[in-house]
Amino acid sequence: MTTSVQTVRRAAPANLKEWGIVARHALLTVMRAVALILAIYMLARVRGNVSILMQLWAVVFAMGFLYVGLGRGARSWAFYVVFFTLFAMLRAHADEIGTPVQFDYVITAEKALFLGWYPQTWLQDTFYTYPTAGVLEIYTMSIYLSYFFAPHIIALLLWKLDRENFRLFAAGFLITLYIGLMVSALVPTAPPWMASEAGKLPVVYQIVPDILNEQAPGLYQAGENTAGSNPVAAMPSLHAGIPWLMVLALWRYRYARWAALWYALSMTFAIVYLGEHYAIDSLAGLAAAALAWFGARRLVAWRAAQSAGVKVKAPDTAPQPVTP
Repeated sequence: MTTSVQTVRRAAPANLKEWGIVARHALLTVMRAVALILAIYMLARVRGNVSILMQLWAVVFAMGFLYVGLGRGARSWAFYVVFFTLFAMLRAHADEIGTPVQFDYVITAEKALFLGWYPQTWLQDTFYTYPTAGVLEIYTMSIYLSYFFAPHIIALLLWKLDRENFRLFAAGFLITLYIGLMVSALVPTAPPWMASEAGKLPVVYQIVPDILNEQAPGLYQAGENTAGSNPVAAMPSLHAGIPWLMVLALWRYRYARWAALWYALSMTFAIVYLGEHYAIDSLAGLAAAALAWFGARRLVAWRAAQSAGVKVKAPDTAPQPVTP
């Protein structure tokens, strides 16, 4: 009996100091939960019809709340989420700086690459019956739409399993996005379906909205509004670039590399077949991903050196005095 009483007494907080520690931890948990709720609310509101200045302030405050709410081990997610949201916000306005939409240069390049014929037209003439959703359409649409969540799933898995590779992937992901944003702002390029509507190409269907609007009217437009779509951001293709970045990030894992390679090849085919991109756009997306991966590796290495207190200096090429 005595032993049981002593055990109960040891299990309970012995003094006010221990109660203070418990209360402090509870308060910290509540504060982090409130910070996360405020961050999610601001990131949701930033998609609303408010001024660009208010959107920027919402992103800044959301970043601060995420940094507080996620804790020390997950604060890298604050930068990932906020800079991705900022990209989505800016992408919707990237075609508003006054640069005329380009049609001809990419059509000329595509025609030269494929010796006078267009892959989009040939594929759709061969396999597509408007507006029927066959096996090929369902498969390519599934691959195409998975772009909006697959990279974030990979980022979450890497964060849980391989923090070093997560930092590389997150940095490469964001760099790829902003390369695409910069190019699409400076050289807004019409996709094949838009060039077809303008009479610059033979008939090219935009298969995704054709089928979705037939099955669920309004669904495609709602998705575009949420994602911050820009119809003249065809060059480079981020739909192609991000899957190839996933290949680079997952290549170190024996089985994941082949799944990532299959996904990237499927996405490259899907965006051409669906009329969303030229093959040239896909090659440009691959180049953007490779450049971003190289930059991410340098950036992460530099950051690690700074954290370790090592200053990276240029090699001293001056001649050294000769010691007799």
